[in-house]
Amino acid sequence: MATCSYTVPDKNVTGDNFYGASICNQTYIDYFWNTYGFAGNKDYWDDGFGWEDACNTDKPLARTFNACYLLTYSAQDYQNDAYSGPMLNWARRYVRDNCDDLRSLCGDGSAIARSFKGAFVDDRIELYLGFWYSKDVPGRAETLIHESRHQGGKPHNANFPAGSVFGAGKSGADSTWGYEGAWMYGALYLWWFFAQGARTTSALRERARQRGNLVIDNAFATHPGFNI
Repeated sequence: MATCSYTVPDKNVTGDNFYGASICNQTYIDYFWNTYGFAGNKDYWDDGFGWEDACNTDKPLARTFNACYLLTYSAQDYQNDAYSGPMLNWARRYVRDNCDDLRSLCGDGSAIARSFKGAFVDDRIELYLGFWYSKDVPGRAETLIHESRHQGGKPHNANFPAGSVFGAGKSGADSTWGYEGAWMYGALYLWWFFAQGARTTSALRERARQRGNLVIDNAFATHPGFNI
C-alpha cells in the first residue's frame, strides 16, 4: 500500500460514515470475510489495505465491507434472497455465488475493477483504488455485481455509443438492456436500491438513481429507452 496514493473523499457524502457505524462488529466482519471472496486472500488485504484495521473506513477493506453490508441488508426482507424475487433481494446471493476470489490492488488508474475468468486463468475479481475512492457505497455494490456478472459468464459485447462518458467507440459496452450483461445488472440493482432500499438514507438512494441513469445513458450501444 506504500506505493498507492489516494485521497479519502467526504465520508458523509459517500455513505462510509453511515455504513461504517454498523460494520465494526466481529460477527459482520467474519460473515463478509467468509462470504464475499475475501477468505484465503489475506495477503491481498494486509500491508495497509486494512486487514489489521478492519473498522477504519479510510482504508480499502472497511470501505469494501460497507458495500457488502449494503448488498446484504438493503432489502426490507433481506433474509429472502430467492432469485424469483426483486434484485434487491438476490443481488447479494448472486455476488456470493460468483465471487470467490476478491483481491485488492493499487492498479494503474485505467480501471475501477477487473474480472479475470477463463481456461488457464486464475478466476478472480481485482479491485483498484478507484473502487474505494471514486465511488460511493452504492456504486461499490454496483461494481461488485458488475464484476460478478462477468464471473457468471457475461462479457461485454459492444462498443460505447457516441458521447459516452466511458469513451465513445471503445469496447466495454453491452449491446442492449436485453443482453442482461454486467451493465444491466449494475443499473438494475441501483434502480431497485433507489426505489426500495432499506437501512440507508434518502441521499444515498438518490445518488444510486443518478449513477443508474449515467450507466443507462452511456453504457449500452443501443439506449434502453428509459431512465430511472
